[in-house]
Amino acid sequence: MDVQIWLYEYLILNFTFSLVCAQRKLLFATQNASIKEFDLQTRKVTVLYELGATVYSIDYNFKNKQVYFPRYFNNDIMRFGYPAHCIILHKVVSTGNRPAGLAIDSTRNHIYWTESIGSFGRIVRCDLDGSNKTVIAQNLDYPFVLRLDVINSWMYVVERFAKISKSRLDFTEQHLLENIDFGVTCMDIDMENERIYWIVDNTGNLNSARVDRSDVKTIIKTNCKSPSCINKAIDIFGTNVYFSNHNQLAMGNTSQGTDFTVLYNDRNRIDSIYSISYICMS
Repeated sequence: MDVQIWLYEYLILNFTFSLVCAQRKLLFATQNASIKEFDLQTRKVTVLYELGATVYSIDYNFKNKQVYFPRYFNNDIMRFGYPAHCIILHKVVSTGNRPAGLAIDSTRNHIYWTESIGSFGRIVRCDLDGSNKTVIAQNLDYPFVLRLDVINSWMYVVERFAKISKSRLDFTEQHLLENIDFGVTCMDIDMENERIYWIVDNTGNLNSARVDRSDVKTIIKTNCKSPSCINKAIDIFGTNVYFSNHNQLAMGNTSQGTDFTVLYNDRNRIDSIYSISYICMS
């Protein structure tokens, strides 16, 4: 009898685990076109939504399972539920001019984004529902990329033709991380290993440094050089680095001197990437 009970429980447990699956996806936006999903297991590409808009950043709130992104020429921030069988867009907030970088603070329920008027820009914050808009920083030099380390309360900002810096979430205690001479339009942070990664426009080199400005090195030579080829997006997930080589979705390793693999070729330039991992029920 004990053996029968054990066998029954074993079969039930295995059946339950068979219904659970782990999903690894890349969400990416293409120039003036779509937000798409790339399945890292099957290599299948799915169009989630035909935007017809320019999107330079994507972020995700795991609490409410919402994807957030700014529409650069529409001057607004949108969201949609993900994963979902049907994608429905909701407007979160109207922004100032040219929102490019966006980051979600799910701990404090805030959205941060960059705005630019000509070469002058600012960083703005609001609540997740679009209320309580507050200007955090002004008179920045074309702020384009924004990342948050919410655990340690740091904000990382790329001023496109000037510098990469970090500051507190209220933009106090600023620290210069890297001077920029030739333009940078993508950057990401590896919080676990305390490193930043960025791609230089005119060389196509994917560089990395510690957040204390030490150990600066080139990780990958993408051979994508502006203006004919532009790297607009980068995302770090574990030891993998995902980036755009103009219209290519590429993957490399965070170790120095590694090569990279092209995962997918799109008809349009890829402007933003976000890697996501979640548990689903089969």
